Amino acid sequence: MTVYDNKDKTDNFRSTFAQIVATLTFSLLSFSIGFVIGMPTIVIGALRNDPSPLGMTETAASWFGSVVYIMQPLGSGVSAFLQDILGRKKCLMAVNIPNLIAWIIIYFATRTAHLFIAQIIMGIAMGFLEAPILSYIGEITQPRLRGILTSFSGVFYNLGLMVLNSMSTVMDWRSVVLFSMLGPVAAFIALAFVPDSPAWLVTKGRVRDAEKAYQWLRGWVRPEDVKHELAAIVDYVKESQSVKLVNSVEYAAVPTKESPEATKVPSRLQLLMEPGVRRAFRIVFLYFIIMACSSLWGMRPFFIEILEIIGSPMQPHAVLAICGGLQTVGAICGGIAMKLMGKRHLSFLSLGLCTFCCLGLGVYLTLRPDYPWIPVILFCISYFAGPLGIIIIPWILIMELFPLRARGMAGGICGAVAHGLFFTTTKTYYSLVSLVDISGACYFYGAVGVLGFIYLYWDLPETEGVSLEEIERKFSERRNSKQYRSS
Repeated sequence: MTVYDNKDKTDNFRSTFAQIVATLTFSLLSFSIGFVIGMPTIVIGALRNDPSPLGMTETAASWFGSVVYIMQPLGSGVSAFLQDILGRKKCLMAVNIPNLIAWIIIYFATRTAHLFIAQIIMGIAMGFLEAPILSYIGEITQPRLRGILTSFSGVFYNLGLMVLNSMSTVMDWRSVVLFSMLGPVAAFIALAFVPDSPAWLVTKGRVRDAEKAYQWLRGWVRPEDVKHELAAIVDYVKESQSVKLVNSVEYAAVPTKESPEATKVPSRLQLLMEPGVRRAFRIVFLYFIIMACSSLWGMRPFFIEILEIIGSPMQPHAVLAICGGLQTVGAICGGIAMKLMGKRHLSFLSLGLCTFCCLGLGVYLTLRPDYPWIPVILFCISYFAGPLGIIIIPWILIMELFPLRARGMAGGICGAVAHGLFFTTTKTYYSLVSLVDISGACYFYGAVGVLGFIYLYWDLPETEGVSLEEIERKFSERRNSKQYRSS
């Protein structure tokens, strides 16, 4: 039995609307992440070489642009355990509190140390919330909507970047920070009105609560309208996790007695060492390496400085605002294209464009022709192409490729590794430029993109439109991507 086979006939407008509302609510957190990621670019651009106590040297700027990433694994590690204990919703509500405190510290900062303290808090908070967001969205959505709704997280992340960059063109950095405080407050209030993940509730034996959650998520319907979907998720959880369920549901479709096979629960380490889980780690880790390099992630905190060095014909903050808008457009287009093309082909399109921009920038910066618009155009294409696919898809794969019993812990580990890579690419940017110049850095990132294209063609599975249980079954059996296709 698949997790969702539509026996309840809930493929209707009310069900779609309810799932969109829940997804939009959790996507407010992704909107806040966009502000967190974009803020170093604004602050570094304003305070680089400033003579005040808030001024930053090259070394301080490189640390400030990357410290959020090195602290993120700590948040991911805590999240890996707590989200399976407390649930996705409670974890995501709680993380808004330190986020708000960090914004307040930045606003009242008088020394560089204050800015670093805030960035450390934000890094931990960001790591804590990223994996639960996609875990939740993936678990509450039906297969017909999962691809486009999971892309909402990327859309709102890039929308946050766009709003931040646009505000920076008309406000000073402290005013932007003041506005940013609204994000955590709005997210905390909105999250109080949506249910927790039904799948997580079932793993805790709270079948009645899972039933109520499904009623809400399928359009505020009656219990009998979700009984088949609930029965399916109970069967799936019992099979995959050997969970002891309480006698709390009145109809026979849901088993209420402990399965005789439920005698041994594998340890967390055993779960992580299963072949299917290790294969998922390999794909996700390598995808993040490819993404971090080919999307020019390490250059982004220093984007204003880079534009000044290459002689941008436009005001750098204006280019930054345009690129922020293109990121949002790219994320929206990616959500639509994902439904039409699938994740494999969209990955190839996005990665191909990003790699072209990396190599194109390398050639331009080597030859230095008198066409200053070329690098601006290439940067704009890169900022559009990244969220079109390769920046968004690996986060969705975390939710899809890992089995439910390991999803929370694996998601936290993957988030930690991802931000460790983001820290490395950002912190080493100045060192790479001093070694091979900006052009050499672009060639290096482009070369990783070329190798990544070859790898993803061979090993990336197509998961669009497939139920999570079917993905788990097929993924554990497959040998290469050609043997794994959505039917």
